[in-house]
Amino acid sequence: MNINKTTRLILLVLLFVSGVVGGYFYFAKIIPGEKASEGLPGSSAGHEELFSLRLYYPVENHLQTEERRIPRKTGQITIAEAVVLEYLQGPSAGTPSYMPKDVKILGIYKGADRILYINLSDEFRRNFQGDAIAEFLLLKGLYESLISNVENIQDVKVLLEGKEVETLGGHLYLLYPLKDIVSYEY
Repeated sequence: MNINKTTRLILLVLLFVSGVVGGYFYFAKIIPGEKASEGLPGSSAGHEELFSLRLYYPVENHLQTEERRIPRKTGQITIAEAVVLEYLQGPSAGTPSYMPKDVKILGIYKGADRILYINLSDEFRRNFQGDAIAEFLLLKGLYESLISNVENIQDVKVLLEGKEVETLGGHLYLLYPLKDIVSYEY
């Protein structure tokens, strides 16, 4: 009877130890090869993984599509911020555009209604110079750039200095999200 109790105790201790070791490996979230590739010549450790953005810029009387490669971003808001930053830089290759200068991003928020709120500095309105088509293309380019790069958003709303504005350049009504405003083809 004494051997039986000892055997049970040893089995219980072994079961406990194997549970602890198994739990450690299960919860440690060891990613195979991650540490092994560090420091190896030719490995991609230290190089940032790139990510493609599709941007739509207003140029003359149409939207020009451009792809840009940026360091990979995670999360919808950080991707949206990267899209807006790249968009505000304007098209590359020196193509003339209607992009307002010196615009700053004051905040980007996603509502429960799946609307992405883009809060920009007032330079977006003050430094805009263009007619109704230029205003339409500027807003449509911003909308298309965000919709094509940021997942799970339904619409985009532009705020200036944290407030809703009636218009950007006097031609389009901005108190509503952009989808209905820019969905028209002319």
